Order: sequence, then C-alpha cells, then structure tokens
Amino acid sequence: MDKESLYELLDIEEPADFEYFENLSALLECDEYIPYEVIFALIKDVDKETLAMLLNDYFEEISDFIPGEAADFFILMDKIRLSLVGLVKNSREENVMVNLAEELDRFRLWYSADSEVLCKSILNDREEIHSLRDALTMARLEKIEGDKYLYDFSTCLDYNLDEYIMSFGDVAAASEKEE
Repeated sequence: MDKESLYELLDIEEPADFEYFENLSALLECDEYIPYEVIFALIKDVDKETLAMLLNDYFEEISDFIPGEAADFFILMDKIRLSLVGLVKNSREENVMVNLAEELDRFRLWYSADSEVLCKSILNDREEIHSLRDALTMARLEKIEGDKYLYDFSTCLDYNLDEYIMSFGDVAAASEKEE
C-alpha cells in the first residue's frame, strides 16, 4: 500500500485531515499490509495533540468491551495506551517519532492479525479462534445480538512493551504545559 492508498482508506486527503476516531480505527484495524515507511510518513505530519487524544479515546472505547474477568488483559491494554500516548507526546525528537511509528505498526499487526483469542460460545460450547480485534467486536455485538461468549485472552498477554527514555527536559516541559 502506498501513501495515496492509505489516505484513501483513511478517508483523508492529507495528514492534517487525520482528526477523527474513524481515521485511527481504520488505520489500526486495517487488514492490508501497510509499509512502515507509509505509516511514518503519515504520523510525522499528523497533529500530535489530536493523535494523543484519538489514541486515548480509541483505547477507552475498546477497553469498555473487555470482559471483567480479563483484568490482566485490561491492564496490558492500558499500558499499551500509556506507552503510545507517551510516545506521541514526546515525538518532537526524531528517534521517538521512529519508535512511535514502529509501535503503532506493531500494535496494529498484533491487534488485527497476529493475536489469537479463544472464544467459546456459552450457548453451544463451540470454540472459535479470532484476532483480538474480531474478539472485541464480538464482545461489542453481544450487547446487541445476545450471543454470549467466554473469552480467553491469555495468549495475548505476551505483548512486549518497549521501554523508552524521556529526557528530564521532556518531563519538565510536559509539567509546565499542564500547569
């Protein structure tokens, strides 16, 4: 996929148009291969405050559908959210921008393709394996359609969060901005 195809998928004409929840969900939930360079080219020109807000909203939305018994998975998703938002807020440095693009791409692939959630129907004990994205969509649909499932997120818990280092100046600048 090239830049123009990605923009078409996201329903934008330029990175400045990347400002809606739907833009982020289309990016993170896309089944197609998107080269890292194309993701980097997009996010380097997206408004960072908007991107941080969209990431917070996106993770809040999907977290609403994580079953209560999956506390470990809920905590992992919150850590991923904090990591991505932290990278966005400190993306003035080139190396952090590179890490952000890599982490968004890695999350996207894990969330939409590589993860496996065991979903067991309560009604007939039928077991299905779905990506994390699709399992959370099923959890959303339970409220509408009534089909109930038990979800086993245990194989998704091995997502490694890369640590990144914030300079003292970044911490001080963030604190000043909040005040």
